Amino acid sequence: MTANGKVSDKIVQLSFRSHHNAYKNGDGLETEIYDFSTQPTGLWYKWCQILYGLLVFHYFLWFIPLFVIFWLPYWLGYPLISGMLIGWYTVTYFTTDELHLGRQWDLFRCNRLWKILQHYIGFEIIREVPLDPTRKYIFAHHPHGILILTRIASYGGVFEKLFPGVEVRVLGATPMFNLPGCREVCLWLGGVRADKFVGVNLLRTKNPNLSLYVFPGGSDEIFETEKESKETVIISRKGFIRLALEEGADIVPSFGFGEKDAYHKLTIPKFITNFCLKNFKMPIIIFWGKFLTLLPLQGERGLSVVYGQPIRIDKPVAHPSDELVNEIYTKYYDEIRNLFEKYKTKYGYDESEKLIIKEARLKTKSAQNVSA
Repeated sequence: MTANGKVSDKIVQLSFRSHHNAYKNGDGLETEIYDFSTQPTGLWYKWCQILYGLLVFHYFLWFIPLFVIFWLPYWLGYPLISGMLIGWYTVTYFTTDELHLGRQWDLFRCNRLWKILQHYIGFEIIREVPLDPTRKYIFAHHPHGILILTRIASYGGVFEKLFPGVEVRVLGATPMFNLPGCREVCLWLGGVRADKFVGVNLLRTKNPNLSLYVFPGGSDEIFETEKESKETVIISRKGFIRLALEEGADIVPSFGFGEKDAYHKLTIPKFITNFCLKNFKMPIIIFWGKFLTLLPLQGERGLSVVYGQPIRIDKPVAHPSDELVNEIYTKYYDEIRNLFEKYKTKYGYDESEKLIIKEARLKTKSAQNVSA
């Protein structure tokens, strides 16, 4: 955003680190650079980052604060208050917000506290071109990684700064909306369930600024995340391509660098992981980060997200042919490959690092998944 309130046509870079920057002032390129690398010094801030990170990344334990809130009034001798709180929560739990517009809480999603983790991880975000907020978009991001750490790069008002006027809902796995505590946080951050009818309904709402953010590789890409590998493997799908064509939504390719550096992972036999993913829709994986917890390791090159050139879909196509789907599919993955090759050395990858694009083999049980 420029000083006069207009969206900048330049490449925009937001950086929370002082190294491995794609662009620097004086490069002679048309760039608009925001340096957020300055952060408080001292041991107290490092401990704030660690404690905040432990809280955020151990999402499967978020039910514990809920339990304490319900139990504490009872323990203090106010069982009626406990009963009322449990009743109120039960009603909110069984709503179907994740199947509609979600329950986004902007005060939470755009809170400046997210910068604590953005500094800890060392993010850099690139937006190559501005977007017209009157159009619909499907932001399609690779790779998924183990915990999709790159999604944190969009919080704290970052996404709103890059794409003013564009509002998104993030499509997430069903289990995330079943776990108490985790469900609420996902909804507050703009999450909805990754069912096709949810995506269709969102793109057809009366809100002209509402778009989708999807992770086409899904849980399959978790098992392709190898910390020491010189290959970055992503899983390609066509479901979101078909959805974009049917709804006339432009596709914005997005790529994340450094996701595979965040965790160590134990290798589990493929037949076990495939069985669990197919039958329970849950990946079975053993991984760990700092202090043997889910706190990410601080990689030397940090994590980076690049939003590339959107693929224009001029008008909705009621029943897109396989040929048309394949054409847009090829354009999208060509742009993903272009982003990888253009930025890999800027972000600390070797010139020999390769991007491997695999077509999805394991089909979801339901063809109603957006990416299927």
